[in-house]
Amino acid sequence: MNTILRKETTPDTTATPSEASSILGLGGAFSGAKQSFYNENRDFTQLSDLNMEKSCSMRRLISEGFSAIPRAVLNNLTNPDEQERLIANILFIFFRDARFKDGTMALKNAVYPCRRGQLVVQQKKMAAQMMVNYRSFQRAMDVLKRDGIIEVERLKDGSRITITAYDLLVGAKLKEHKPAEPKKLPCDVYEINMREMFPDQNSN
Repeated sequence: MNTILRKETTPDTTATPSEASSILGLGGAFSGAKQSFYNENRDFTQLSDLNMEKSCSMRRLISEGFSAIPRAVLNNLTNPDEQERLIANILFIFFRDARFKDGTMALKNAVYPCRRGQLVVQQKKMAAQMMVNYRSFQRAMDVLKRDGIIEVERLKDGSRITITAYDLLVGAKLKEHKPAEPKKLPCDVYEINMREMFPDQNSN
């Protein structure tokens, strides 16, 4: 499996006064010589005007979290086989949008409970958004159901999709483990250590 992170590039560590003004969203330009772009105390939650696409602003990259996607799905997004590529793209959306913990999801005017690894969709709308023929979409869904990767439950306004082995594919929730109790020393060794550590107490 793979976790989608971010594309890392080597940044230009300096910026001109006008560039600094644009980056930080200030009204006026900084005065003086070039100033450092990165600062240890920088508040990244305030960065909304970086010189990058709005959909990938630093604030959004930080605030919107990450999606865990199996590597096999990512590797097949560009598969030359049309059906394999379609299946990978469908699974990409399912893993991206599935609930990471139990909760609810809205569809039209209804709210549906969804457990971890579930999501609600309108299949025809999803096929249209992916710009694929609905019949081809259904064939890909049939493959996923036949292989036991997903289960589909019909709802009034759409479908509830269950990724059947979500914990196995994405990673099981961390369990709380009690720290192991230290092994007790044999009585004679313990008493010897205590006498050596606290000789004054043992002399009374």
